[in-house]
Amino acid sequence: MFIDKETVDASSLRNGHTTVGTSAQKLTDLTTKVVKGILLRCPGSVDPVSNTAPVWIGGPAVTADSSETGGIPILPGDSMMVPLERLDSLYVISTATNQDIAWLSI
Repeated sequence: MFIDKETVDASSLRNGHTTVGTSAQKLTDLTTKVVKGILLRCPGSVDPVSNTAPVWIGGPAVTADSSETGGIPILPGDSMMVPLERLDSLYVISTATNQDIAWLSI
């Protein structure tokens, strides 16, 4: 992906929350192409409702808490920027049910 702009038009931003469980699932089914990537955040102790477990991100075969196939964990209260082109290409999973991940395409 080549980033050729420093800013994005606010009308192109997309955002949402995804409830994550113990099976890998797409972050979103939106096929929107993004300019710079996606900002992800797991709610932590300062949020109205906090996650109790990390959310792992990766491709379609992502697993949670595995040294061989585990994705990158985002701990409750942490955030991560992922430079990707399509919103529907990212998968999430957790070791607990009813975890939340907030996202904002940029």
